[in-house]
Amino acid sequence: MDGNNFNNFNQQPQGGQPVNPVPGAQPANQFSNTQPVNPIPGQPVYGQPAQPQYNAAPNYQAPMAPVQPQVEEPVSIGTWLGILFLSIIPCVNIIMLFVWAFADGKKSRQNWAKAYLIFIAIWIVISILLSLIVGASIFSLLGSLAY
Repeated sequence: MDGNNFNNFNQQPQGGQPVNPVPGAQPANQFSNTQPVNPIPGQPVYGQPAQPQYNAAPNYQAPMAPVQPQVEEPVSIGTWLGILFLSIIPCVNIIMLFVWAFADGKKSRQNWAKAYLIFIAIWIVISILLSLIVGASIFSLLGSLAY
């Protein structure tokens, strides 16, 4: 231990009495002034009543109402059945998908139609690539049999 009988963690002697680092000063856990050192002009000081502000600019801003999120009504089951029925009819399905995707309407139906169009585009690209691969392999097979 130290030779001065102080605890290293809280700088107190072993008797438990707080020690003042400066002789004649108040202990660290007591405050002599409850007022802030540099109060902000125009702001009330803690513990004192607020002073009225004369010649201050009036606040003409109206209070704002809370913003309510707009909740969209979901697409009904009957509408989904009609959508699915129209989407299995050839040629009508492509036209209706473009109408549902890019016309004004319910957001869920628009998102579904856009996703379905993207799926069809991916399917077309994969089909073209597979047709080219299969066609090239058949062409090379027929070419090797002819010679």
